[in-house]
Amino acid sequence: MTINHGKSNGNIQSFHISHWEKIRYLSYCSGDKIIIYNGNSEEHIQTIGISEFLSKVDSGEPLGNKINSVEMSENDGKIAITIGINVLVFYPQVNKEMTVQWKLMKILKHDYPVFCTSWATGPLLVGGESLTLWEHTSSNYDMMKWTKIWEQKVSSKLILVQFSPDSTLFATMGECDRLLKIWWNSSNNESKERKYNFNYLPHPRAVTNFTWRKGPLEQKNSTGSNIILTMCKDGVCRIWAATNPEEPYNLYISTVVDPSQSLVTLQSSEEEDICSQDPDCFTPIHWIHSKEFLTSLRISMEAFNSDENDKAIIIGSGLRKLSNLANDTPDLLYQIQRDGSMIIWGIRNIYCRPRRIPKVLVLLRIAQAIPISEVEYFFGNTATFYENYTDNTATDYLKSSVELMIVSQSPHGHINKYSIRLVDVFDNLQSTTSLQLKYSWTGHHSNIKSIIKAPGGNNFISLAKDGETILWNILTPELQHDKRIGPSIIEKSSVFMNSRIKNTCVFLNGNYLAAYDGTQIAIFSYENNNYSRQIAVLEDYDPFFELTLLFSFQNKIETLLTTFIAGVSSQKNMIFLWNIIENERGFSPQINFISRSSLPMMNEKNNNNKIIMAIAVEQWAGINARNYPSSDFNHPVLLTFSSNDGYIRYWQCIITNKKIKLSTKIWMEEVKFYIGEEIPKLIKCGPQGKVAVVLKTSIGDEMTIWECITKRLPPAKDFITVFSEEIIDIDWLFTSNAELVLAVSTSRKILIYTQLRKHYVSKGAKWILFSKISMPDNVPLSISGVSWGNEGSLIVASGNQLRCYSKWLSDESAYKVSQITGVNKSFPTLFHVVDHLNGPLPHHHPTLLLQHILWGKMDLVKQILVHLYKCLKVLINSDKPVLKILPLPFDKLLEDDASTISINSNRYSLLFGEDSDDERSHETVLNFTEDVADFLSEQLKIISLPDLSPVEQAQLLALIDTIIQVEGQKRSLDENGVRYVLFMRRFHYLNRVTNRVTLPTTVRSPGLSYRDMNWALHSDSQDLLIEYSMAASGGKFLWKDARVHGIFLWIRSNEIVRQQMEILARNHYMSKDERDPTDCSFFYMALRKRKLLSGLWRTANHHKEQSIMLKFLANDFDEPRWKTCALKNAYALLGKQRFEYAAAFFLLGDKLKDAVNVCLKHLDDFQLAVAICRVYEGDDGIVLKSVFEEYIIPLAISTGDRWLASLAFWFLGQRDRAVKAIMAPLETLSTLSNNSSSTQSSTSLPSSLIPTESPDAALIVLYKQLKEKSIQTLRGASEISPETEYFFVLRSIFAYDRMGCPLLALHLVRTWKFTPESMIKNPRHILKSRKRNTVFDIPILDNDSRISSGFVNFDNWSWNNNNNNNNNYDDDDDNELISSPISTNIKFDFPNNYNYSNSPVTSPTSPINEDIIWGKRDEKGEFHENGNMENTSLLDDIDFNDYKVALIKRLLQQFLDAITIISEDRELFENSSYFGDYINRIEHGLKIKLFIIQFILFLTINFLIFTRCLETDSFELLKYFQSHRLD
Repeated sequence: MTINHGKSNGNIQSFHISHWEKIRYLSYCSGDKIIIYNGNSEEHIQTIGISEFLSKVDSGEPLGNKINSVEMSENDGKIAITIGINVLVFYPQVNKEMTVQWKLMKILKHDYPVFCTSWATGPLLVGGESLTLWEHTSSNYDMMKWTKIWEQKVSSKLILVQFSPDSTLFATMGECDRLLKIWWNSSNNESKERKYNFNYLPHPRAVTNFTWRKGPLEQKNSTGSNIILTMCKDGVCRIWAATNPEEPYNLYISTVVDPSQSLVTLQSSEEEDICSQDPDCFTPIHWIHSKEFLTSLRISMEAFNSDENDKAIIIGSGLRKLSNLANDTPDLLYQIQRDGSMIIWGIRNIYCRPRRIPKVLVLLRIAQAIPISEVEYFFGNTATFYENYTDNTATDYLKSSVELMIVSQSPHGHINKYSIRLVDVFDNLQSTTSLQLKYSWTGHHSNIKSIIKAPGGNNFISLAKDGETILWNILTPELQHDKRIGPSIIEKSSVFMNSRIKNTCVFLNGNYLAAYDGTQIAIFSYENNNYSRQIAVLEDYDPFFELTLLFSFQNKIETLLTTFIAGVSSQKNMIFLWNIIENERGFSPQINFISRSSLPMMNEKNNNNKIIMAIAVEQWAGINARNYPSSDFNHPVLLTFSSNDGYIRYWQCIITNKKIKLSTKIWMEEVKFYIGEEIPKLIKCGPQGKVAVVLKTSIGDEMTIWECITKRLPPAKDFITVFSEEIIDIDWLFTSNAELVLAVSTSRKILIYTQLRKHYVSKGAKWILFSKISMPDNVPLSISGVSWGNEGSLIVASGNQLRCYSKWLSDESAYKVSQITGVNKSFPTLFHVVDHLNGPLPHHHPTLLLQHILWGKMDLVKQILVHLYKCLKVLINSDKPVLKILPLPFDKLLEDDASTISINSNRYSLLFGEDSDDERSHETVLNFTEDVADFLSEQLKIISLPDLSPVEQAQLLALIDTIIQVEGQKRSLDENGVRYVLFMRRFHYLNRVTNRVTLPTTVRSPGLSYRDMNWALHSDSQDLLIEYSMAASGGKFLWKDARVHGIFLWIRSNEIVRQQMEILARNHYMSKDERDPTDCSFFYMALRKRKLLSGLWRTANHHKEQSIMLKFLANDFDEPRWKTCALKNAYALLGKQRFEYAAAFFLLGDKLKDAVNVCLKHLDDFQLAVAICRVYEGDDGIVLKSVFEEYIIPLAISTGDRWLASLAFWFLGQRDRAVKAIMAPLETLSTLSNNSSSTQSSTSLPSSLIPTESPDAALIVLYKQLKEKSIQTLRGASEISPETEYFFVLRSIFAYDRMGCPLLALHLVRTWKFTPESMIKNPRHILKSRKRNTVFDIPILDNDSRISSGFVNFDNWSWNNNNNNNNNYDDDDDNELISSPISTNIKFDFPNNYNYSNSPVTSPTSPINEDIIWGKRDEKGEFHENGNMENTSLLDDIDFNDYKVALIKRLLQQFLDAITIISEDRELFENSSYFGDYINRIEHGLKIKLFIIQFILFLTINFLIFTRCLETDSFELLKYFQSHRLD
């Protein structure tokens, strides 16, 4: 972390260097604050705000005044500061952490303004419009009393006072005074009253500075040791000393140093040119005190004696020269001239006994010691001291180099710390020697109001409350590795205007910025010399319209990327627009006025809304570049909020050509959504359509994250949370992997959030707090703003300070992440954390494997498992720890695309199952066998896989166990049957594991989900599914087992239902050693087997109710009398809470509906109700239908369970509604009758009825399967509006992405074709109009004569049929239905031996006619949608391109991780026949995937790779990037 605590106030005593308790301290005043540093280590110690102390007392001081001076006593560490008429004294105290902190001791109030102080051994001298001497009694700080012992009015305001080293004299300097005064105590020892006299030290011009000589300790109190150096405006340095030992207060000129008297020290021609117009142009001469020089030399000599380095011989030569110099010339002077050169003088005999005339020697001149831009730092006061290395980090070489530190202050208040190694200077070890800048203290004087960043850049502006504006740049080391090396913020320049700046913005490149002061907008250019100059004033701005926002953005005009600047006013919603065209370097840019117009913001009442808040859209940190092929470059750039109607609006700037008419409509509303009429405290736009809104509520500040990924999808609330503390600011970070990070600041904390990957069964997206930064106790300043840098650095403004936090994670935060994820893994940076919490799942993750299974990619799942087996084999056989697992090569992941790719390369021939003689190629064949499964099962019980929690590893074990069991029966099971069996056995495995292993109870599910039951419902292998379910339950199926598996919901045959009910009844009766007929009575009553039940009672001799039941069951229950009696017994049993037995008596009384009510209301088991209805009255019964319509379907609607709704409608025979239940709003299905007009549902739904919830992504698989299953399902699919289907598919893509499955999300993006609106009476029109890619897409009909009489020509993938038999399809549609998908017209330029088929959508190499697909803009720029989404995919959707790019970035993450793993242990993997060609395979597969989804801009990918290197500090990845770029 780096901190800019603010610059000093720029006065002569605004900073002070002191040495107390063996520690060097730097204290300086910035605004109304004191900042205390360790002068050697540059470690911040404390910040003290003065306003809080002055506000507690009647100080007579207006708050906000700047501190004039600060000084620390070297005797006891007390600090005195002056502000207004007050002197505040602080005393040091050691706290619990054994660090020193200063606390307020006393406020000394004066009758006049005070400007400077000086500490003596005891008293405190205060200077201002008068001189005052204070003295304190007692050494106990709590009992210390301050007394004014002397006061004297002076003729001119004093700006500097100093005690002599022995405290017998003090000197005072007035403002613009040529007479320096030397004061001494003239009162005798017996007098209690202090009396001071003074002598003048006259100068020809005004004195600018003075300092007392600090000699060695043995000279401190000796006679004549008080020697003073003065500087005045004539540029001559004068040294004064006493000549009479009896009168030490009478000082006379001892010697002078005049640079103009020597050719060596004479001004250079450059300096003469600079000073020719200024009579006061001079640079002062500063003292290198002999105390510091000699101490540094002594330390170096001691270090030299212990240094055995070869360089010590050379250094020893320099040390000898310095030692000889110190013997006769211990006092050194130096001057920094205006050309950056440095002159060093030596003075002999300045202090010697007996006295001699001092002699001034020019020792050397360094031609270019510092840059010319830093010369001004030496115009004022400086401090020189030796570096006291207190730690072990410094080498003996550094210690033996006689290194001195120089702290200097610029006129603007910037403080720099330089180092100079005298050994290098005097022995000329280097060809050029200079002062090395070690540290800088800079920033603001007053509190920072806001931070404004350049969109996408590392430049930002800090705007203070006093209008001070500073342009900064974030410098980040390319590869840090070491947490101690973090980013830094460098001040580039300050911006000044005639009035206080109110608003500002910086352009993308950081070379230009705009500022607004309430009357005009000025453009500034940043110059290399750390200054900015005003280059233009925007004359077309009208000051009547006060601006609420000033921002810049980039848009394309024709083919040129142009920078725009816009000013937004709430008055008449006016917006001013200019464009800026940069010229060649050195020439001012061309600025053109574009327009002045009002934003069209009409509400429903046709009244114009007033802008309350205006926010620039692209203000997040990270990669903002739009890297996709699209003609829609007019992305939204402005967001507004109006409290009149409560809407947020996104605005586009539509400029199509360079010639713009004033009447042209430029600003177009793209999206608007309602958030409420209450005015938000804060709105911040994020990437991917995210926007964070903060509202003040009665319980705290509420933050809502809205999601509006595409303008076609209704916005939705993604996350809501309430903070007990006030939210000050928020900011977004967009990583190279398209992950989102949100920083939320309160007054004293920064909370960092990211999205948490959605669990398969969880509801909605979730954001999680993974890191917290608290302001240190020694900085009592409130946070006013936060801002991210591109590489994860976080800028925090607190008071007048800027703090820069690095991306490195604290141990506390890393531990918290491990607790969240359950994975014991180190997370060095926040990027590693975000990737783990929300990045793509590893290929072997059970959630991803299950999704592949749902899509029917069982072979891919087995290849992933075998790949995991090979990875573990390599690592285990090499005795390597399992820290990372390589992902499956992308060529294997893309085998589902093999039908559209023709590969001739032998290296990749196995992609299509071709033969190859290459031994290494054979190694890529992955066969999943029992040996592989056994090895994985054995190892996963011993080791922990990276990125998997114990729960997830248990799920992976369950999956491996179930896959190997299913493999043997796979030929007997259909696809849906396999899905069911896998999930069913996985469920049982996990439940067994949770009984033996300590895992969270959430892992254990009460039963199979309705999703799993749907697979069984639509399976044609139900007999086997029942058998497997019974076997998994231990062979004895009880009702609890039947309920877990839901068999009575998915068994289609009523005969089998009755058989299963008989089995249940028998098993329940046999479940106990003492047979109890009551256990099975309910089931036998449902089967209407009263006589069989009577037979069971006859054998129950042990049962106390035997005789009663035998007698009761012997009656004829066809008679009303006995039915009534049965019902009375049923009600009596209800009263005794014997609910199941009561339901049996209701059935005995032929009251099925009452028995069902007992199941629903008392047993809360609708499956039991369905089961008894199916066996009691059959599948067409009225009661069964009412159970579904009045209970199950409303339950599904209220819980949003689409799986249950589809299952219920399918059971009722309403196949069309079963299909619609997957996509359409469930609320509409409950109100539609069976005979309702289909036309109603095909129209666009109101936005309030459009489903916005994140669906179970597997629903898309069910929909794809069902919609073409029958004429009725086709009709249901055709009744789903294109809008509803579009929204559902998008939500499914988002769901896959949120689950960490970007590959599946891209699969949907690429393959999904939207169903056209069709004629309801002829649903076969869907079959006619749908384009098919392969023969496998065509449903095989029993009477399809084309298959029986023809053959497939695999050379051109067409049908050859000699018979012209007629069929159910129109002749005109045959060619469309069975068109050839393969074409060799399109060539792909990497690699050369690839041929690709024509994509069903527009190829990226051909022009995209977007107007035909989605709509077009008219002459006014307004967009009109066609509303026809027939036969289109999301690859054509320009508005969706942003999200498609984000999916690609997430996919790229695994590619980069794989390269890193291989590169870190290349030898291990290269020796493996399987992994030897791994990087080529994974890179090649990525290229193919990017081409398929129309993303071929590899320059962008190279940029992403390089950005990823910087984010994660991957040196191996950087080497790959530099030597093996994608092309």
